[in-house]
Amino acid sequence: MSDLLALDPGSDKVGTAVLNYEKEEKEKTIVKKEELLDHLEEIFSHYQIKEVVIGSGTGAEAVKEMISRTYSDLKITLVAEEYTTEEAQARYLEQKPMSNYEKLLRKIVSWKIKKPLDDYAALIIGEKYLETIDEND
Repeated sequence: MSDLLALDPGSDKVGTAVLNYEKEEKEKTIVKKEELLDHLEEIFSHYQIKEVVIGSGTGAEAVKEMISRTYSDLKITLVAEEYTTEEAQARYLEQKPMSNYEKLLRKIVSWKIKKPLDDYAALIIGEKYLETIDEND
């Protein structure tokens, strides 16, 4: 069975997520941009990636170019990534609830999670892409 690789590129790091076509997460992580190709080699050795979707924000074109030079036969699609950061934060908080102190702090000030959430954003980008495929079938 083939899988989808979703990427959320940023200026210096890239969130990656592998999911199947039933939207089930297989793995997600964050890598430095300069380590992306090594990480992709590892992903391709473990999964049968059918296509790659890349969030269309910061650094998307550069990441697409880097991947297409190395994997010329791979289908690569840029997808809109509006609100994925907010959705990633909400998903993270669902899975790892805040402490009472963090909840109180969030009510008092405009507090945000300090942990990078690019991996969650990549997962959401992949899920949204798969939803568009489902709608078109």
